[in-house]
Amino acid sequence: MRDDMVVAEISCGRAAVILDGERGALLFFAAEAASAQLLNFAIRYSSGLIHAAMRSDRLDRLRIHDQPVLPSEDRALGFTVSVDAVGTGTGISGQARAQTLRALGSAQTTPEDLVRPGHVLPVRCPHVPRNAQDLVWDRMVRIVERAGCTPVAAACRLVHDSGDVLDDAAAEDFAATFGLALVSAPQRVRVLAAGA
Repeated sequence: MRDDMVVAEISCGRAAVILDGERGALLFFAAEAASAQLLNFAIRYSSGLIHAAMRSDRLDRLRIHDQPVLPSEDRALGFTVSVDAVGTGTGISGQARAQTLRALGSAQTTPEDLVRPGHVLPVRCPHVPRNAQDLVWDRMVRIVERAGCTPVAAACRLVHDSGDVLDDAAAEDFAATFGLALVSAPQRVRVLAAGA
């Protein structure tokens, strides 16, 4: 189906699935729509590592700095220092991480509203994607923005119970089981009905 259908799903506060080639698939949703229920679902079916994809200007305004990278490392994604929202206790629960994501997705949040390090890992998304991985993360941010939300996409990598990442076929089954929109990055979008 068309892009506007997945945009509509995101605008209603639902999650969607985006395929990421050999790297598996990601569950994503608007950070400002994060709830304990949505986070618990994401944590249950993912590696548990929750990202927040956003633009450089927003990261800079919040003073969220890049993670140090050794010259010998080839880091395709722009990971930053992890954060928690102030007042989330240990920051690890679904409720706490939902609060952190909502803070990252709020125009009212200031640098002082975040503590570092934390349990949500932002990803710096350049306005001009540099590689295939950038395309996927940029696409999530653009979809969230088109949905009328602050351009911050919460995302996590989907895994089997064994810990292996979901391939395309397994991700399609997952989306169909839960009635989630499925995006084949960077262009094709489909919505699979539950039980399809």
